[in-house]
Amino acid sequence: MGALRKAQFEYDNRLPGEHPDDVAERAWIDNAAADLLEGRDVTFKRRLRSSQGVTFDQFAVAVDEFLMGQLSGSGMSPSVLGRLVLAAKRKDSSEASSAADEAIASADPTEALQEIARTLLRPLARDGLIAQAEDAEL
Repeated sequence: MGALRKAQFEYDNRLPGEHPDDVAERAWIDNAAADLLEGRDVTFKRRLRSSQGVTFDQFAVAVDEFLMGQLSGSGMSPSVLGRLVLAAKRKDSSEASSAADEAIASADPTEALQEIARTLLRPLARDGLIAQAEDAEL
């Protein structure tokens, strides 16, 4: 009888499976986030609606806001932004990358940037997928 109860308990407490729409939305968001990280705008237009999307400039503003929050709230070096700018002006990509990673203050700076992009893109995912389907119909 104990095995039956255990099996019933596991059945009753299972999580629902992933919905195919969720998988498609997550893939769209991840692909669009990669585009933003590479400096490209993510824009689309559904039929009979205005254009939607996230521009690289909007993404840069979100990253800036994140960094300002990091700078004011942590024990980060007060010279990190200055070092970042100076390294970029000297075209010292290694030092610029190092300063950027320090400013992001995350174990995985690239993942932190991707999550900022995903946050901007999530509200647009459903419409983005619909726009892709509409374009495919043409």
